[in-house]
Amino acid sequence: DLYFAIKTKSALTGCAAFLLTACVTGPNDGPAFTYSEIEVINNSVETIQSMTITVTGRVTDCGDIVALGICSERFGRRSYTQAPFVVEWTFGNKPRQTDEIEIAVPAYNAPGNPLYVELEISPEGALSASLVQKIPP
Repeated sequence: DLYFAIKTKSALTGCAAFLLTACVTGPNDGPAFTYSEIEVINNSVETIQSMTITVTGRVTDCGDIVALGICSERFGRRSYTQAPFVVEWTFGNKPRQTDEIEIAVPAYNAPGNPLYVELEISPEGALSASLVQKIPP
């Protein structure tokens, strides 16, 4: 019985590790994910000028985003390939900058419901990005 219990525990541990690896590896190696929206939230008191977001050749043009404003573009489902998002923008009176952002799909997301890309500008002008899954009510 002890031998069987040790073998069973070992098998279950290996299986759990495999399943976690499959979930975390992302869309290139695991399940296919889609996204259907890009949203930019300006949490600063500065205007964001001439913001564009490019991924796999597709451009989202937000133009100028007022202080505490939002830019949002919705579209049909697109495959998420974990390619970098190239964000070009000007914050306040700082020089124009280009940021290349790679966003990993969180391990707790499941294929099926689309994701949306959320870019957030902090009050200090720092850019952060995440993927959020839309869950229907």
